[in-house]
Amino acid sequence: MIDDIRVRSLRRGRPAIGVAAFCLVLGFSGTGSATTLQDMFNGTSFSQDGLEFSNFAPVLANTFPTGQALENLLKTDPLALFDVQSLDFTAGKFSHGWGNAVAANAGNIVLDVLPDNGSTPGVDPGFRLNSANEWTVLAGNIASAQLSAFAYEVARTPASKQITSAQIGQSSTIDLVGPDILSLPPNFALPDVAGSFALQFIMDPNSNDVLNAILNVTLDLGVQSPSGVMRFSRFESWSGFADRDAIRVVNVVGVTASSGGGFTMNALEQRIDPPRPAARIPEPGTLLLIGIGLAGITCRRRTAGQ
Repeated sequence: MIDDIRVRSLRRGRPAIGVAAFCLVLGFSGTGSATTLQDMFNGTSFSQDGLEFSNFAPVLANTFPTGQALENLLKTDPLALFDVQSLDFTAGKFSHGWGNAVAANAGNIVLDVLPDNGSTPGVDPGFRLNSANEWTVLAGNIASAQLSAFAYEVARTPASKQITSAQIGQSSTIDLVGPDILSLPPNFALPDVAGSFALQFIMDPNSNDVLNAILNVTLDLGVQSPSGVMRFSRFESWSGFADRDAIRVVNVVGVTASSGGGFTMNALEQRIDPPRPAARIPEPGTLLLIGIGLAGITCRRRTAGQ
């Protein structure tokens, strides 16, 4: 009799046990287990395919120029925005916003670890940052921009080979490009723009010196023209360098739109030790395009009658 009661009790308990197990599975999967960029800033690290990724930190200088100072800088020397002197490795800030743009929140940017790409030679782990609309600018009635920066270190384990290359790429969406083609004195026309870029500096982790001026660039830019929006193609940028046991990687991410425009960088992806691509797109011209795009944030749409 007692055994029958025990059997009936266990049978009645099975559904409850099943529900509890199901809830536990849900609790350890999905968004609850996601790793954000803020988690990385708080000390999280990971190892993948013989490389350790660690020491993630926001590094944008807190005293970055704003207002008239930023406007003058964009007019006179926009590429100075990318100078490593604008970075602070001890007490840096993650993001700044100007105009109608707000600073990005690292807690909403999810990091996915990328294992080795088996379709290419060598071993090239990395990660993807899914921005969840944090790297977004909706300019509204005033040209706006957002700038973010962070750094991390990559070190090889004793069993892996030295680090020799890095690569960066982005996935993005042109939400809107303003309709104007603006005239600036003296006799210079500047179209509305919307775009994003990401810079990848490869540095010595001990001295913070850039390794032989190694700089990767990825760019996506929409420009208003008389025939409609022209889009400059996205691409991935690759750089090789001398064998290293460890490197510091600095990412600078910018999103900008002149008045009436909007742009979103959906994801930023990078791999360490990827093979050289079949065809590499030259980089110098892209810096000029970035400068042109950033110069657009100094322009405001002219109101009727002005």
